[in-house]
Amino acid sequence: MRLAVLSVLGTTAPVFGGDPAIPASAGRSDLPSEESVLQIQAGELWTTAGKRIRDGVLDVADGRIRSVGSADDTDRGRPWIRHEGVLTAGLVACWTQSGTAGELQDDTRSVLARARATYAVDPTHPDFERALAAGITALGIVPGPANLVGGLACVIKTAGGRVPEPEAALALSLSGSALGRSTVQGGFFFGVPGDEPGYVAESDGGPETTTRTTRGTREPTSYAGALAMLDRLFARGQGPFGRAKKGELPVMIQAWERHEVVRAAQFARQHGLQGAIRGAPLAGDPDVLAALRASGLGVIVGPYSAQQTRHSLESLKLLAEAGVPVAFALEAPAHAPDELRLSAARALRSGAPREAVWKALTEDAARLAGAEKIGTLAPGQDADFVLWSGDPLDLSSRVLAVWIDGKRAWAAEPGG
Repeated sequence: MRLAVLSVLGTTAPVFGGDPAIPASAGRSDLPSEESVLQIQAGELWTTAGKRIRDGVLDVADGRIRSVGSADDTDRGRPWIRHEGVLTAGLVACWTQSGTAGELQDDTRSVLARARATYAVDPTHPDFERALAAGITALGIVPGPANLVGGLACVIKTAGGRVPEPEAALALSLSGSALGRSTVQGGFFFGVPGDEPGYVAESDGGPETTTRTTRGTREPTSYAGALAMLDRLFARGQGPFGRAKKGELPVMIQAWERHEVVRAAQFARQHGLQGAIRGAPLAGDPDVLAALRASGLGVIVGPYSAQQTRHSLESLKLLAEAGVPVAFALEAPAHAPDELRLSAARALRSGAPREAVWKALTEDAARLAGAEKIGTLAPGQDADFVLWSGDPLDLSSRVLAVWIDGKRAWAAEPGG
């Protein structure tokens, strides 16, 4: 195919290219289809944290990255795009309830080990379009803190509805939100484990239908009771609990207060669990930091508001210095997708290293979310990437276009 050199999104936007001998006045019918554009040249290409290629080229085929190199590697006989700005991996929001319309909670049980968050997601929901416009290409959808065991988190792409990780992590909660809740009669909103082959009610706590729980207080009612219940479930080692003990399934443990975080870290270490703690706003506290380091867990922080305390904002810096991986939560729909980068900017201003902040938006976020094929630009990875007008850690930079699985999923309006 012979292609004209044409601007498609404005003066700072990417330029489709091909044989440079063809005049720029050629018609728009010469533009390549989304599927045929396989090479993207960029003024600066960020492959992973700390690794930049000036005038780099990304080669994409069949929805995956085939190679990353210099512009000299561009095959001029094949379709290509020239972008003068920055090209990076797509952002990953590690903890959110986007597109679920509040259906990630069920008060009928405290333990919902086999409930799948993916069942609650509507991929056509406007939350996903808004996330795309913010440069977010994947979301970690995680049940909230109301259940001791909330179920199985998933990772979903923000375009196309593809769920690369339907069982990305087991959601646990050692926060006060999971203790002594009142129950209501009803069924599962996001998965019916009783319909699964081989389901045994006792393996994940079973339906709680005693007079006490249906009329008011639902077990567990204390932190000690919560730990005792989790100890029994992991000791049995059935279903997701067994997979988590074997290191096959990460956990995400919600814990906010200092004592909750220390308990969660100690519990994970005791049972050999991998994954992350969601919350820990004072992770820079020496005792909390020591517990986190000993556990091997990462930490999911944010969203950071304008009223965030200095100690909370400095946590990312201290965690990075201690070698603890960090990611940012989005918590949509309560928070707008643009707040993901805003949280990163606030962490930067509080002294967090640039590379640690970028990893918290991409590769560390992907790892803590439970997805392996996203978050970096490397051969074999999913072709999820973003074209920026400038440095994505600078809030003045804009998203110009987003590709997911090798197809253009979103583009800014001309002149926008």
